[in-house]
Amino acid sequence: MSNQVLDAIRNRRTVLRFEDTPVEEDKIETILEAGRWAPSWINKQPWNFIVIKDKKNKEQLSEVVPTTFVQGLREAPVVIAVTVDTEEDPYHFVEAGATSSQNMALAAHSLGLNTSWIGVFDWKEQRNSSEAKVRKILEIPKKSRVVSLLPIGHVKFEVPKKDRKPLNKIVYKEKFGQL
Repeated sequence: MSNQVLDAIRNRRTVLRFEDTPVEEDKIETILEAGRWAPSWINKQPWNFIVIKDKKNKEQLSEVVPTTFVQGLREAPVVIAVTVDTEEDPYHFVEAGATSSQNMALAAHSLGLNTSWIGVFDWKEQRNSSEAKVRKILEIPKKSRVVSLLPIGHVKFEVPKKDRKPLNKIVYKEKFGQL
């Protein structure tokens, strides 16, 4: 079966390198709208989005994330930080930030843009974690956590499609382990 949503899910790729072509403001707003419409526990909507375009800020962020994503953060014309308010939703804030991030990644793809999902959330809230460093750079308040950074732009190098595990290897009937 195929439709626009399923095609977007299947064809979206994680992009590590971006062209320096600017992203139009209306497309950024559309991506943010997609994030805003993500599902959340009892509709708490605990997210906030930080739109980052300043080269200095992107450079600082690139110095504190896993090395795979350094160049993409520097090159992407825009980066969106997805934060969640732990007081607004103390139970499911991570899931809310994750669904919002996924919505924005799919929206970017649907607009002919590319992104990667840089997860920086640290369960243990360690002082030297990537998340702690991102929080400091972006001046994020203590009650908020960073779920992801989404560099957004036009792909510099095409990304090949990767295979997925077949359903018969990951789906069980009625109880775990039952085929």
